[in-house]
Amino acid sequence: MKYLVGCALAASIALAGSPAAQAAQTCTSTPNLYTPGWQVGWAAYQVAQITPPIGDATRVDDLPITINAPIAHVWSAYSNLNNALGRHPFLQALYPHCRCTDGVTTTLDFTAIENITFVPGVTDPAQTEGEQILHPDQYYYTSDTYDLPGVITHQKITFVDNGDGTTSVNEHLTFIASIALIDFTETNGVSSHKTLQAALKRDIENGTI
Repeated sequence: MKYLVGCALAASIALAGSPAAQAAQTCTSTPNLYTPGWQVGWAAYQVAQITPPIGDATRVDDLPITINAPIAHVWSAYSNLNNALGRHPFLQALYPHCRCTDGVTTTLDFTAIENITFVPGVTDPAQTEGEQILHPDQYYYTSDTYDLPGVITHQKITFVDNGDGTTSVNEHLTFIASIALIDFTETNGVSSHKTLQAALKRDIENGTI
C-alpha cells in the first residue's frame, strides 16, 4: 500500500537514488486510530485509478479568487490544511499519518473527519482519506481524496503573484462519482470549497492567519 511505501519503505527506496536524494528524503510517520482506514481507502483509490468503475461520471470546476496579500504569505496560509479547521463547513478534524519530503516537494497523507449535510438538518459523519503534495518552488499543490462509496476528488491549487501585492488563487477541481451521486458530490464540493475560500481570504487579509 502507498502508506507503507511512503513511510516504512522510504529509506530503502532512497537507496536506489543518488546520495543527495538519499540525504534529502525524510519521512515522519504518525500512526493513529484512523491509519488502518487510510490504508484500506487509499488502496481502493489506487485500484480506481488503474481500473475506473464502469458508469462513473466526472465533473470539472474552477474556483478563482484574489487575495490582498503577497504570494508567499497566501501560499503558506492557504496550503496549510490545519487552517481549514473551523473554516470548512463540514470539516471536524484532521489526522496526519505520514509526511515525506525530498527537499523539493512535501507529501502528506491524512484522514479528514467531516459531517456532510445531505438535506437541511441531516448530517452524516464521513471519513475522507487524502494525500496532499506541495510544490512550493512552483507555488502549487495537489490534493486527492477518496470517500466511500468510491467518491474521488482531484484538486490542483495554483497561486499567481499579480505584481501589485495581491495573489490570484485557482482551485481546479475534478469530481468523480457514480451517476447517482455526482450531482450531490459536485454541488456540495463546490459550495464547501467556496465557503472555505471566502474564510481563508477574510482571515489572511485581516491578519488572523
